[in-house]
Amino acid sequence: MSPFKAVVFDLDGTLMDSKIDYEKMSNLIRDFLVGKGVKVPLGDRRVVYQVIRGGAESLMELGLSGSDVSKTLRQMDSLVNSVELEALDEVELKPFVRETLESLCEGGIILGVATRGHREYALRCLDRFALRGFFKGVLARDDVPYPKPDPRHLLETISLIGSVPEATLYVGDTTTDLETALSAKVEFVGYWRDDVWAKRLIDGGCKRLIRDLREIVSIVNGS
Repeated sequence: MSPFKAVVFDLDGTLMDSKIDYEKMSNLIRDFLVGKGVKVPLGDRRVVYQVIRGGAESLMELGLSGSDVSKTLRQMDSLVNSVELEALDEVELKPFVRETLESLCEGGIILGVATRGHREYALRCLDRFALRGFFKGVLARDDVPYPKPDPRHLLETISLIGSVPEATLYVGDTTTDLETALSAKVEFVGYWRDDVWAKRLIDGGCKRLIRDLREIVSIVNGS
């Protein structure tokens, strides 16, 4: 008998190929922060991403006062969301998404989404392909005060869909997803988005990688 009653998916890179212009996003955030007098290294998108990911703590480390942090986070989120929404027309489904979701639901598996994307963007992506009905719950970065890689994002998603960590499988394509799952003590399966991210997952300790989402059906069935 399978130990799994639920599967939670990441969105971008796992279910969807989003074509988000991350370079533009990085430049907008960097220019915005520089305009506020924050010293951000030029030309290194990874540093800006770490600021976005780090939230309030990162901003305070860069010298912003506590009273200005909340407003700055809201403004940054608005900029990030605008770039995500610009990509909606070019979003594509990863191979075999619908078949996988249909098979899981037919087998009685509860489905959820935990994404660092903005809620409006996430729901519009799902609606674009008529997929929202497959999911009992979707939690985006603005739905929680502690988005991935904080494990509470995943744990709250699991609770929302009526499951428990030990009966849930989490599927994602990045080391952020892997880190989230490890911290939450939730079994993880890495999706092979490309060779670069696959190597990062393996180097990060990912024990199971799949190239075809339909393999999830076999995994939850214990085969």
